[in-house]
Amino acid sequence: MIKSGVYKIQIANSVYYGSSLNIYSRKQNHLNKLRSGKHRNKRLQKCFDKYGESAMSFEVIVICDKDSILDEEQKILDKNIGKDNCVNFCRNASAPMSGLKFSDQHKKRMSDSQIRNKYVFYYKCGNVESFNSLKLAGDKFGVRRSIVSRWFKRKNLGRTNGILYANNVIRAEKNGDENIVLLPYEYKKEPWIIDNASSKSQYYRKLKNESKASSR
Repeated sequence: MIKSGVYKIQIANSVYYGSSLNIYSRKQNHLNKLRSGKHRNKRLQKCFDKYGESAMSFEVIVICDKDSILDEEQKILDKNIGKDNCVNFCRNASAPMSGLKFSDQHKKRMSDSQIRNKYVFYYKCGNVESFNSLKLAGDKFGVRRSIVSRWFKRKNLGRTNGILYANNVIRAEKNGDENIVLLPYEYKKEPWIIDNASSKSQYYRKLKNESKASSR
């Protein structure tokens, strides 16, 4: 089951706190960024580079529902920000990007991206909603804009217990610098779902048998 809440990453004596609607997905995201040397928290990245992955631990410290995630994270940050071993930059759980410094060029790219992209969501009832920024879309669904961005990086609506399904979204589109259409996860399993096969292996077994039959 997907767990939401607050987590702690520790590398040697350095500690980083964060929160997520899907903690274990966020853990993998942190690992991927650290392994590639592209983690946005440079303090954490330096610790990872120095001590290695074997020195890293990931611990869930609070499990809570999505409505109280930020409050719980804020309590943890208030207790730990300023301590020598805490590598978090941001003091505000609801503004995770504050405290990070970007070049003027990078700021312009982010600004241009927000202006040129449009996020459109289609609902089961037939309604359509369009948003001109990640923030506006995030406010609609009660999530951070980084979560909305992740939906489009994933390129599908997610599993049936996800936020978009809970809001009866059947299709979503990003129009702008990159056009992306989000459909239910099951559509990404083509062609075995469309071919009414009960599994991927059954589908390929069927193809193999058809190939043998045609070669006789």
